[in-house]
Amino acid sequence: MRERRTALAAALGLALAGVACGDAATSVVDHYFTALNANDTTTLTSFASVTLDKKVDSWKIVSIGEETRWPVSLPDLVVKRMELEAALAQNKKDFRVWGNDLETYPKLERVRELQKAEKKIPKSLQPIAEKSDEFNARDRELKAEVSTAKQAVAVESRNTELSVGQIEGLETLPGEVVSKTVDLDLTIDGQVQPYVMGLRKYVLQTDGSGARMISRWVVERLDPKS
Repeated sequence: MRERRTALAAALGLALAGVACGDAATSVVDHYFTALNANDTTTLTSFASVTLDKKVDSWKIVSIGEETRWPVSLPDLVVKRMELEAALAQNKKDFRVWGNDLETYPKLERVRELQKAEKKIPKSLQPIAEKSDEFNARDRELKAEVSTAKQAVAVESRNTELSVGQIEGLETLPGEVVSKTVDLDLTIDGQVQPYVMGLRKYVLQTDGSGARMISRWVVERLDPKS
């Protein structure tokens, strides 16, 4: 079994890298379902972010859609994450500076004592309580946004690496995302079922010369066709 998986993975690498040798989409589809039926998750996860929990008796490509292109989003996602992290740090700093002010500090401590005891805040301390609440609310908001931004970067980094591999400075490289869909007829449990497979490829520039690195198509989705 181990030798079989090794051979399958080697064949897959050659087929996916050799875009000029035959239709790349057809190669990806064939290798996807071959690996799926062999329960070869190692090979599947090397070029697909989705899997199918069913054995496919046979598959047929009905049509291949046109390519669509758009600029890569990873560099912008990284910048957004860094901006949010900086805003979070600045909010914490501003809160410390304000809270440690000689005039503010004793009032803020009193507000905290009353809040902990679940007692009413007197009118004279309301501005301090409200200002503290504003900082805390902003802190929660920014933490949630940073978490979302980190997740977006992680997902897009994973998608990019599936196509081009692990490359130093990947998060800063410009380029294009190329996408297309493949309409399929899958025979599952003896019944022909229409599916749509989404393919994606990252075409990145490695330097100012405009040279492009080798990239391959990866399977980003596989859904029943409605």
